[in-house]
Amino acid sequence: MKLSRSVFSWALLVLAIFASACGKDTATSPTDVTPTTPTATVTVTANPETVIAGASTDPAYTWRGSFVATITNTNTSPLTIKSITADLQQSTAGIVITPIEGTDESYRFEVRAPGNRIDLNGTLDIPFTFYYTLPNGGREAIITVSFTATTDDGGAGTVTTTVSLQ
Repeated sequence: MKLSRSVFSWALLVLAIFASACGKDTATSPTDVTPTTPTATVTVTANPETVIAGASTDPAYTWRGSFVATITNTNTSPLTIKSITADLQQSTAGIVITPIEGTDESYRFEVRAPGNRIDLNGTLDIPFTFYYTLPNGGREAIITVSFTATTDDGGAGTVTTTVSLQ
């Protein structure tokens, strides 16, 4: 079945809006990316799951932390990563702490993806580096990274992982 570009774009937007982020500092469980093939999965894990943040090399930010997200494709066809989103939130003891009104986390991240295509039964390692400053002056934060993907056979979905910065 061939979808028009507008229907496909709308479907990806709906998936992005309804995709829920994991609130724990562990890798997410497998997510069905091709709804018509229940055994097809794409998983993402972060290594390490807990990052010890150090002083930032960017003078605009206080802290820096790096990790690698590995996406594994056990789907029935190759897939293409269409987008990557990330959110950093300050935390204490693994609990997200909402900043006081008028303040917000300040961050930027670098992604060094070697490509966006993952063959059948393949993996893709994507290194990330986050530079950040928190309104509470601390360095503990939780990062949620989401990847939206499409398969060659028309499936689409989002997988998410979280990383704890300490």
